[in-house]
Amino acid sequence: MEKEIHYSTNIRDAFFRQVIDYVGAGVVITDPSLPDNPIIYTNKAFEKVTGYKTNEIIGQNCRFLQGEKTSREDVARVRKAIKEEQSIIVELLNYRKDGKPFWNELSMYPIFVPSEDKMYFVGVQQDISHRKSEEMRSEDYKQEASLLSTPFVPISEKICILPLVGNINAERWEEIYQRISAHVYEHDDEEIFIMDLQGIQNMNDDVHSGILRLHKLLQVMGARLIVTGIEPRTAKASVKLADFRKKQISFYATVQHALEAIRASH
Repeated sequence: MEKEIHYSTNIRDAFFRQVIDYVGAGVVITDPSLPDNPIIYTNKAFEKVTGYKTNEIIGQNCRFLQGEKTSREDVARVRKAIKEEQSIIVELLNYRKDGKPFWNELSMYPIFVPSEDKMYFVGVQQDISHRKSEEMRSEDYKQEASLLSTPFVPISEKICILPLVGNINAERWEEIYQRISAHVYEHDDEEIFIMDLQGIQNMNDDVHSGILRLHKLLQVMGARLIVTGIEPRTAKASVKLADFRKKQISFYATVQHALEAIRASH
């Protein structure tokens, strides 16, 4: 006859307390049957991550880890999971006892204990601040590279050159629209943008539609678009995709030709 093993939700058994304390991640257990779903157990790793001692935590709701920049949307997702007794994994910006923020990967699971006929929630918390920092640094590098690939070169107060290099996808076009819109908005005087396409690898549909959309955008904002760097053979092929002549967009072989035409018209 097998011996019945009883797992106490109060974690009174020294052996199981020690096992959980050896877990590298922070562990909390909450009791949703009590008012405000308070914490009834924490392990040493949780104390180490948050800076709070167990006697400061027991009886509190986990929201004490939230702060000014904690995502309200993600907190709402956690509350919804608790209400619906569902598991959830979410990354939250939390705050230690000393006020320093840290990124917390919270994995939360509902655990039903038949012997007590009630539900508990177990939260496993991992400090992923280093990983998030690396991700943010990588994103900063991507943004910097993107800015370098679409630079503004001011020639005068009213003329900017935008030399494009490589492939222009939808994401880069959106960035171009936003940057040019912000630039035009900050300057009241009429501006001329010379978009040089000499470095574009593939004059595809995305490039043509992007030029037309940018032209319309600048028209609405009282600015003007000039396109340079398209070879005659490419220009002829472009007519099949988008007849720019009907859009009154000025095209020149080189930036120098465009600048000469601008000076001649003033």
